[in-house]
Amino acid sequence: MTLRLSTRISIRWANDAPSEPTDTVVLSVGDYFMDLRITKADQSIDWAFAGTREILSRDPHEGKFQPLPNGDDLEIGYMPCAEKGNKVTPYEEVWRELQPNHGMNRGWILQGKIDDDDVFLGQYGGIYLAMRQAKEGVFSVLKEELTNVQGRLQWKSVYLSGDLKLPSLSSMSFISLPEEEKWRVGGRAVFDGQVYKVRALETRGEKKTVKPRPSRL
Repeated sequence: MTLRLSTRISIRWANDAPSEPTDTVVLSVGDYFMDLRITKADQSIDWAFAGTREILSRDPHEGKFQPLPNGDDLEIGYMPCAEKGNKVTPYEEVWRELQPNHGMNRGWILQGKIDDDDVFLGQYGGIYLAMRQAKEGVFSVLKEELTNVQGRLQWKSVYLSGDLKLPSLSSMSFISLPEEEKWRVGGRAVFDGQVYKVRALETRGEKKTVKPRPSRL
C-alpha cells in the first residue's frame, strides 16, 4: 500500500549549494501520483505531472532513496538540469512526509475527461489537486487546502493557474464527496456532475485482507 503526502525541502545540483526554489507537494495513492511544483519567485508552474509511477522511467531520471536521522528522505541520482542546459546532472533532494490534517486519512486519485481534455483529481490529508490538459497543450492546475475557519472546516483555494475550468471542493458545501465511502478501485465516481474512474484509493491505517489460497491437500 502506498499512501503518502510529501514536500521537497531542498535540491542540490552537483556541487552547488542546496536551495528550494519551489513549493512542492506530491500526492501518492496506490500506483498513482500527482506532483505539483510551483516556482516561489513568480508563482508559475515549474512541474506538474499525474499518472502511474512507471511514467517517470521514460525520462533520464534515476534516483535512490535513503533515510536521514531526522526522518526525512535523501534522494540521490541524475536528471536533466534546466539551469545547466538540460544536461544530465547529479542531484540530491531532501523530501519530508507530511501528516494528514483534520482526520483526512482517506486518499484517492480519479481520472476522467472534460470536453475531451484529460483530467486528474486527487485528495489526501487535507490537500486537493486538480489538473487538466487540453489536446492543444493548454494546461490548468488547482490546489486547495482544508482549513479551520472559526471552528469550521472549509476547503480553500490556495493556487490556480490556467483558464480551463476545474472541479473544486471549495465550491461545494461538504468536506468529503457524496458516495465516497462506496468508491472502489476501477469503479466509477461522480464529481461535480462528471463521471470519473477511480484509479487509486487507500485509507491510512487500514489493513488489507489477504484471501488464503485454497489448499491442494
